[in-house]
Amino acid sequence: MALSCSNTLFPKPFVTSCSSQTQGTHFSNLPQPTKQDPIFKIKGPSTLSGHITVSGSKNASLPLLAATLCCSGTSLLHNLPNVSDIQAMASILSSLGAKVDAFDGKMMVNSDGVGKVEVDLEEMKKIRGGFFVIGPLVARFGEAVVALPGGCNIGKRPVDLHLRGLRALGAVVELRDGKVWARAANGRGLVGGKFRLDYPSVGATETLMMAASMADGTTVLSNVAKEPEVVDLARFLTDCGAWIEGAGSDNLIIRGKRQLYGSECVIKPDRIETGTFMLAAAITRSCILMSPVIPSRVSCLIDKLSQAGCKISRLDQQTLQVSAHPSHIGYDLKSFDIKTNPFPGFPTDLQPQTMALLTTCTGSSLVEESVFDNRMTHARELQKLGARIQVSGSNALVYGFDEGSALEGSRVIARDLRGGVSIILAGLAAKGTTQIHDIAHIERGYENIDMKLQNLGADIQRLTHTSAPSFITFLHFKHAPRFAFH
Repeated sequence: MALSCSNTLFPKPFVTSCSSQTQGTHFSNLPQPTKQDPIFKIKGPSTLSGHITVSGSKNASLPLLAATLCCSGTSLLHNLPNVSDIQAMASILSSLGAKVDAFDGKMMVNSDGVGKVEVDLEEMKKIRGGFFVIGPLVARFGEAVVALPGGCNIGKRPVDLHLRGLRALGAVVELRDGKVWARAANGRGLVGGKFRLDYPSVGATETLMMAASMADGTTVLSNVAKEPEVVDLARFLTDCGAWIEGAGSDNLIIRGKRQLYGSECVIKPDRIETGTFMLAAAITRSCILMSPVIPSRVSCLIDKLSQAGCKISRLDQQTLQVSAHPSHIGYDLKSFDIKTNPFPGFPTDLQPQTMALLTTCTGSSLVEESVFDNRMTHARELQKLGARIQVSGSNALVYGFDEGSALEGSRVIARDLRGGVSIILAGLAAKGTTQIHDIAHIERGYENIDMKLQNLGADIQRLTHTSAPSFITFLHFKHAPRFAFH
């Protein structure tokens, strides 16, 4: 098969112009009221009740979709969440030549028609998970050109482990013009090798697992990530014909196969969405049911919420009841400390939502972020809602309601996916109206979160907001802090 690789590095930049021939006063350089931005409007405080259905895991779906590039024939994935990140990943696969059909929460992918190995730059800007395709492309087709990944701005998330690991499998890897150029050094395909990750990166582990599954020989990866999503990917690749041992442990042994075949997979429930709704019950002092749930994947949060005073019951194999209602617990929730770590430690993707809860507990709490170096921007938005939080680097001291935090509605901005949903939770507990802008970040990873909360009794609306900055508004915010408004 002849695969193509575009020589065009970047599209021409968009240039604005305005006439220098002026008579009198006019304001052609000022922002124009043309942008339509959806917002969330929340009236609080809310009390929630009822049952929530947890969607399939976004973090599991992205590498699974990339893995379909390893397979001949058709793969069928069930229970994918209908979120923008999944749509962006499907678009990347289609742009490479794969046939992608989506219907009823399912996605069917046939990659036999892949005819290029360079991912469109604009597509890569939309989603960090698009970088996953580099492993399958090099493994199956011998080469790949992939732009450096986009996604949420939550700190340095380098891909050096991905690239060094590919080199250990016999790839020549170069970084130029903002893109990664990778090819099999022998001109045929990757070969087995040994590689130890400096840090148990989930993305690097998954990328190298996919690459090694088609390499010639045996690969040993050590100090790998143990997250449930890694286990899910290993199971799918095994069903496709790969030989993988050790998923969920510190070491992976992978015996490469020349060819893998399409298979079928049901995406597991999203453990981060599960945790988010557990925290929603806690912050609103409510009682809600949720399913399907895999309790072992959220055991760290279960322990912390139980320590705070929540009552958490497992009603059956897949259903949890989480209650923080005063009539059930008899007292208010107590503060607790968290430090994020790779699985089975406390998930970094639940740190912002937990910080929101801690502003409503008694006492003070220490939040330590050890996974990402810039995952504290949500603290500024929580402060706008009345939270008392002191941030120092990647640590935050969070004061409870009895030590100065008093949540009240305000205008805030979702600056990233998990930080954005943390201010939804705070808005549910706050007095008055909270207006959240830039909600596209939230909708990257949460399927119909407004409708799910409405079904639980929350007063939340998704509205279209017209950005219409006037001349006065433009001048007013010219010297405002950069993080205040978009």
